[in-house]
Amino acid sequence: MLGNIHSIETFGSADGPGVRYLIFLKGCNMRCKYCHNPDTWAKTEGEMKSAEEILQQALRYKRYWGKKGGITVSGGEALLQIDFVTELFTLAKEKGVNTCLDTAGNPFTRE
Repeated sequence: MLGNIHSIETFGSADGPGVRYLIFLKGCNMRCKYCHNPDTWAKTEGEMKSAEEILQQALRYKRYWGKKGGITVSGGEALLQIDFVTELFTLAKEKGVNTCLDTAGNPFTRE
């Protein structure tokens, strides 16, 4: 499964507990007036990466996470790429990695 990636930050401290590896996905339908990431709204193709590739990149920074850190997926609206997020989080949990999802909770369907 490929994710449409807007950008990655390797050392985040405000998007979940501890130090976080932040993955910002592309695409959002909400257009919130005070959105922190309006540059992620467009669904145009960004950098396409597999969940396994993202996890391997993230694990390079694991020593900086401490006991509470890990991976946070944000956007855009991360739930627009729910299959990618599910695969990434499943792989991360298999490696004992803490995960967080930053979402507006926008209702979604797989269609």
